[in-house]
Amino acid sequence: SGINAEDLHEDLKIPSEKIAEELETIIRARLDKESWNPKKVDGWTKDVVDSVLKMLAEMKKPYKYVVTCVFMQKNGAGLYSTAGAIWNETTDGRVNFFLPDHETVLCNTTVYWAKID
Repeated sequence: SGINAEDLHEDLKIPSEKIAEELETIIRARLDKESWNPKKVDGWTKDVVDSVLKMLAEMKKPYKYVVTCVFMQKNGAGLYSTAGAIWNETTDGRVNFFLPDHETVLCNTTVYWAKID
């Protein structure tokens, strides 16, 4: 049996639910047993972004990716952000994970993807 066009299209799609789960796992693992320390934030950010990009590259899909990661001390201050994009809603997308329940750290991480034609 051959592969039909619909199966091929499905195989190229980004599994957003899987990315959301992996994103949460990576962030929680990185911050496990950590407390806010401004001297460690650069390392946390690099570790999270590098781990997410590695996970995305391992999917071997024809996409470009952007990963953003913001760490902030949990101290009652507000954190507001927004993003916009013009893209193909059938193939391109984003997943966001906000870590709300850590005692001393807030983390907001977003993955964007755009299919390479």
